[in-house]
Amino acid sequence: MVESLSRLLVVREWKHIMCFLLSAFRRSKHCDYANSSVFTCLKSKYIPFILSTQADNMNESENISFTVGELLKRVEILMSHELKKFSCELRIDIRVDENTQIKGEINNLVQVMNNLISNSIESYNGKEGKIDLLISKNTQEVEIVIRDYGSGIPENVRKKLLKEMITTKGKNGTGLGLYMSHSTIKGKFGGTMKIKSEEGKGTEISILIPFTAKA
Repeated sequence: MVESLSRLLVVREWKHIMCFLLSAFRRSKHCDYANSSVFTCLKSKYIPFILSTQADNMNESENISFTVGELLKRVEILMSHELKKFSCELRIDIRVDENTQIKGEINNLVQVMNNLISNSIESYNGKEGKIDLLISKNTQEVEIVIRDYGSGIPENVRKKLLKEMITTKGKNGTGLGLYMSHSTIKGKFGGTMKIKSEEGKGTEISILIPFTAKA
């Protein structure tokens, strides 16, 4: 138990360190962070270690849950500034009871959704645009769809997404966002992620997560 706790603490510390370093790199106008030696080290050694622990820690979240309404409220609050800054409209279509519950830690899913929405904003290359957020469900899963009508993803890049750390943003990207988002959905929520995209027309990302029916 002590060993397991120590391992978890190490992972969390590395997550904070990695986020700090990436943030610092992005703020620097004179640093090609995606090709820097520090980032290369993080990408090749520590990120795989972090991701490998996610499935191991999934059981910790089995007794934690949150509602679709709570998830939506956090995403709207955290993304409102970026959406307004880049003149993008988030069109929300909720086709489930907002009290529908999802097993897991809410912050993990909020982080994934914020990353996907940020990607959609960037797909408009500084121009205004519309982003659809659709939440629905079938008999076993909640489906979250984030769709934009921006630049889309080239076919040669799309085929490698979710399988390896490859960027959709050229020299300005790290390839971490989608890869880690997919790993979080799979490892923390037991879910799946799918991507549909056509260059010049936009991108649609679907997340399927098993839900807990309201008591």
